[in-house]
Amino acid sequence: MPFKPHPNNTAIVITDPQNDFMSPGGRGYHLTKDNIEKYNTIQNLELLMRTALNKGYQLFISPHYLYPHDYGWQFTGNEQNMLLGLKMYEKANAYTPPSVGADFVHSFKPYIFHRRTIVSTPHKVASPQTNDLVYQLRQHRKERTIIAGVLSNICVESHMRHLIENGFETAIVYDATATISEKDFQAAVTNYKAFASATWTTQEAISNL
Repeated sequence: MPFKPHPNNTAIVITDPQNDFMSPGGRGYHLTKDNIEKYNTIQNLELLMRTALNKGYQLFISPHYLYPHDYGWQFTGNEQNMLLGLKMYEKANAYTPPSVGADFVHSFKPYIFHRRTIVSTPHKVASPQTNDLVYQLRQHRKERTIIAGVLSNICVESHMRHLIENGFETAIVYDATATISEKDFQAAVTNYKAFASATWTTQEAISNL
């Protein structure tokens, strides 16, 4: 059956819509800049979020924050080492404002701070196994998810896999994602097509909302 979203049962999930990978001056922007510019990622994300809210959909934001105690981890993988090494997504604690890099992209804030939007607790590696996203989706009676954000082959793909494994019908808006190389981007798209119920451009996504 084709993926058919509806505002009552479908969530728009955005991973890591924060400055460090998405805005000039961000600690990881030098890695993602070319991919973002090639696919018009920022403008596509804005269009997706704005259209979704206007059509009555609910946004769910899954952010990434690293606290000072996270630098004491006793074992890490390559992705964690990259984030810790670049000092990305820094936040002093759960109760203080984020650093500039960990803050949300300014042009996204009207959508993220919309009264219907849910901002989950932070994930720590790549998937929502370490935050409350799945709990929030279930509490709001969502059965389907449409995912976009960064990084294409890490957090976006990990969210896709975890949500599918948890029984959510899932679509990906691939040109509203970005990552650190074209090779990594195409690897992500290959896996989106292998797992997701739909793999859309932004224009295809908004036409289906």
